[in-house]
Amino acid sequence: MTKAKSKFVSALACCGVVSLVLAAGTAVLAQEAEDDGGFFSWIYPLGDTVDNSRLSDEPTKFFTQGDIPERPALLLELGDAFLGEGNLSGGFELPTGAVWQPSLWVFGTFRTAVQTIDTGDADRISEWANRFDFFANLQLTGTEKIVLGIRPFDKNRPGQFSGYTFEPEDDQGFDNELNPNIRTFFAEGDLGSLFPDLDPEGTTLLDFGFTVGRQPLIFQDGILLNDTVDSVGLVRNNVRLPGVSNLRISGIWGWNELQRTSAGVAQSPDDDAHLFSLFTSWDLPGATVNVDGAYVLDFGDDGDAIYGGISSAQRIGGYNTTFRVNGSLSLEEETSLVTDGLLFSAEVSWTPHRSDDTVYINPFGTIGTFTQAGRKPIDGGGPLAPLGILFASPNIGSFGSEISNRANDVAGIALGYQAFWDDHWRNLALEIAARKDLGLDNSDGGFDQLAFGFQLQQKILQQALIQFEGFVALQEDQSEAYGARTEFLYQF
Repeated sequence: MTKAKSKFVSALACCGVVSLVLAAGTAVLAQEAEDDGGFFSWIYPLGDTVDNSRLSDEPTKFFTQGDIPERPALLLELGDAFLGEGNLSGGFELPTGAVWQPSLWVFGTFRTAVQTIDTGDADRISEWANRFDFFANLQLTGTEKIVLGIRPFDKNRPGQFSGYTFEPEDDQGFDNELNPNIRTFFAEGDLGSLFPDLDPEGTTLLDFGFTVGRQPLIFQDGILLNDTVDSVGLVRNNVRLPGVSNLRISGIWGWNELQRTSAGVAQSPDDDAHLFSLFTSWDLPGATVNVDGAYVLDFGDDGDAIYGGISSAQRIGGYNTTFRVNGSLSLEEETSLVTDGLLFSAEVSWTPHRSDDTVYINPFGTIGTFTQAGRKPIDGGGPLAPLGILFASPNIGSFGSEISNRANDVAGIALGYQAFWDDHWRNLALEIAARKDLGLDNSDGGFDQLAFGFQLQQKILQQALIQFEGFVALQEDQSEAYGARTEFLYQF
């Protein structure tokens, strides 16, 4: 075994041992807390608890209209209301035999945040940033719809959000990033629903789903691909095989707006790149397995590449577990956008007895530098973003992730606890995350980081919440990084 591989295996094994020790320690803590008068019962679980989590033998009351909170209306509802009550409209029948019942639903999410961050190697940034995700959904049937989405307050790039910059002083002033750009515009449906007269008995292989337009593509939980691409897709669901209760197969061709990454930062859309991909999901007796592959053909100078991922999600005893391997392989000389690498990751979580709290331990390690097939400049963050809140971007303003979410010759771990109170109206996430530079490729200039962070969310009425976040990070050969943010979110 080479020295580089040995160092990677040692680092990954260390993360695994730490995960097992923490899981075992928490199990002991939980048992101690469950015992009457246990020393740790005052802190574990941290959130609301119930005396008995067993389902009751007594029948509960039948909830009527007066017992259920009133459904908040959308910005606009024409036709049948979204999740409304009463009879559905009769609609009209097409020559193909399909019955359409058109409804137009307009909705959105407004976010406004005041935030400050000091990365330790650049000027501190303090700002007020705003974002408004606005959608119109023309629902034709239960399977056919057309969706239009815009974000008029930002330009989908870091630092390009309408608001005000307080620091640095040279950039102080109002930021006007208003724009009419279309971020989402696609149609989707099912051939069997569109042409029911071609298969009145429902016995032919006509039930293929399709989608076409500018749409989000998220696979391997955003690790392999997390982008909005002009694309067309075809999906076949409910494929039955021996030992497989359901197999879903999706094929996608993307011809525009694919955004590849350089040094962890998404570049402008690469109009020369075409995405050809096949994604599968297998429901097995003991697990759900996803096997995904993508090929990016670049007619420019950024290089062709193959991307692949495999994951397995299952319950092991009382633990929820997901194990993933994702890889990128340049078919030509490596470039700033395409590099060779493997990313190994695991997600382990469980719910403490008598509560709805969640404990999670997510280790990871890489060989080489793994790059994603496509990545949004703002939403989602880098390949490590799904592993913890300290690796994820808040998706608003100039903020990136609290610590680097690049997968460049590193090993690390995220440890977290999320507690819930007041029927989930309030929750608090506490997290410790670390990444260790393996030093296998000195050209990456990696460095070690250890961060502590929290995220507190409080729901306000039915459609709004306020959120507080803060973190501090210790960094090798750099000053400490720190930051805080307050955000208000309202869903229309």
